[in-house]
Amino acid sequence: MFSIICSICRYILVLVYRLSKLIVGLVVGVNVVQAASNHSVDGLCEAKNLTLIAQESNRLGGQLQKWDQAYQLSGSSPISDEAYDQLLNLWRSMQRCRQLSEKLPPVPLPEKVLLAKHPIPHTGLKKLNEREVYNWINTRKDIWLQPKIDGVAVSLVYENGQLISMISRGNNLEGIEWRAKADFIPTVPKKIKHQGTLILQGELFWRMHEHIQAEYGGMNARNKVAGWLMRKNLPTSNENNIGIFIWAWPSGNTDPKTQLSLLSKIGFPLAEQYSHKIESKADVKQLREYYYQSKLPFVTDGIVLKSFPAPSAQAWQAKQNSWAIAWKYPFRSTLSGIVELQFKVGRTGRVSVVAVISPVTIDSKKISRVSLGSLSSWKKRDLLVGDKVLVSLSGLGTPKIEEVVWRREERLYPDTTNFIQFHSLTCFTYTRSCLQQFVARLVWLGKQLNMKGISEATWQQWVTHNNLTQLTTWLSESWQNSLPKNKRNQLLIEQLRLASVQPLSAWLRGLAIPLPKEYIGRITDLKMLDNQSVINKMKLTANQKKKLSKWLAEPEVKLILQVLAGRQVNSP
Repeated sequence: MFSIICSICRYILVLVYRLSKLIVGLVVGVNVVQAASNHSVDGLCEAKNLTLIAQESNRLGGQLQKWDQAYQLSGSSPISDEAYDQLLNLWRSMQRCRQLSEKLPPVPLPEKVLLAKHPIPHTGLKKLNEREVYNWINTRKDIWLQPKIDGVAVSLVYENGQLISMISRGNNLEGIEWRAKADFIPTVPKKIKHQGTLILQGELFWRMHEHIQAEYGGMNARNKVAGWLMRKNLPTSNENNIGIFIWAWPSGNTDPKTQLSLLSKIGFPLAEQYSHKIESKADVKQLREYYYQSKLPFVTDGIVLKSFPAPSAQAWQAKQNSWAIAWKYPFRSTLSGIVELQFKVGRTGRVSVVAVISPVTIDSKKISRVSLGSLSSWKKRDLLVGDKVLVSLSGLGTPKIEEVVWRREERLYPDTTNFIQFHSLTCFTYTRSCLQQFVARLVWLGKQLNMKGISEATWQQWVTHNNLTQLTTWLSESWQNSLPKNKRNQLLIEQLRLASVQPLSAWLRGLAIPLPKEYIGRITDLKMLDNQSVINKMKLTANQKKKLSKWLAEPEVKLILQVLAGRQVNSP
């Protein structure tokens, strides 16, 4: 099923590269600070762009509905909440450009799925940002806070104390009847002390041990519950990893303390344990941070605020809820789009790939470039201009691409065949095609020779404008004297002269001689490299000997070693 859904997820952003940048640019204003999205998008809502925006909003809207359908059927989705929410914001921005409704049409469930009607509709929660949350609080008095459990929503229906129905959230009006599965979930009481009809709404969740949301994220916990519930056959044993958190008793006591106490007495203690009376806005912010950073027995994705008393159960309607809201945690990963791919040949001939993305801000850090690793790693991930990705920060604060959430259907691959020519023995001399690797060799050499203040940009300037064509060209006094006469160049020339008298071992490291570090320091004279008895004493492996022989036989390496021998570069 997942492969089918993934194939559906192919998304044509544009037919030409120029137009792809337009849609990628739309992401900037809609994912990090949603309150600022209108201004960012409005600048692109010009008449000349509306045809493309109409095409892409229709495609994205259709896919969002398919994901909605998958969620309503199983309670889980092939795409994460973070990705879905941000793609939904993107779609709404494009709808706003067209002055159309920003609400997705309801999704009809397949006729073959047998559905049960909820006795009381699920109202859902409106997700608000911090400013909107505080405005909401200002208009209410008796407010309580609970963690927003990330699980699968259900209705529990009891008749004279007997559980007669457990219905999936579905489309908020009707869902799948899971009563038979409830028999295998010990935390869901099958019999309680209560006369008459009792209807509860809550969340089936995967039980965790000391889970810290800020560190571990969702860990696919909701999908574990949904996967268990969606199995065709009945379980053969109890599933002790599933818990239940009741977050609504539509006909319960209007006093929240009394209601929570009664829930505990009939077998649902978690709501009372994790509910808090709110006295101030500071309480809300503090508790939200507490649940984000603390060790918990379940996965959460934000907090829920409720005002009491709630309307009578008869007034509850699907997706109509003004008395309860959600304030979700900050995105761990942020939606962006790839606008350019840059390829760079390193000192060893290894090609690294960098994705230039639409700028995003995560933890106050602005990100516009993300490393994709080697050429082979990039090919495996199949990332191209126009693809939508989730970007996050690693533990060390390095930007990384978490996943691709939306691929451009037309896969326009750049030509990378010219990179095949590069390896560890190429580009000891400058040619036009060798610029990147040759400069990388100079940077590495400068570092090993302890040069100060000579950056990669300086080396590149000297190569492209000052005729630095060999790794040893800068040793020449005539070349040094050819540089423009200024204070900065005088300081850099002094560094070159200091580097020229560094010991032979530093030069060999800088030239990347293929020898273990412990042996490089033993080479005190270049003639030792031609002495087979010296080489034999190093006890190199056959592969190491082969690499050394190839390196010494390379004509460009020979020329460099001749220059060093002529300058009598030896260890003291």
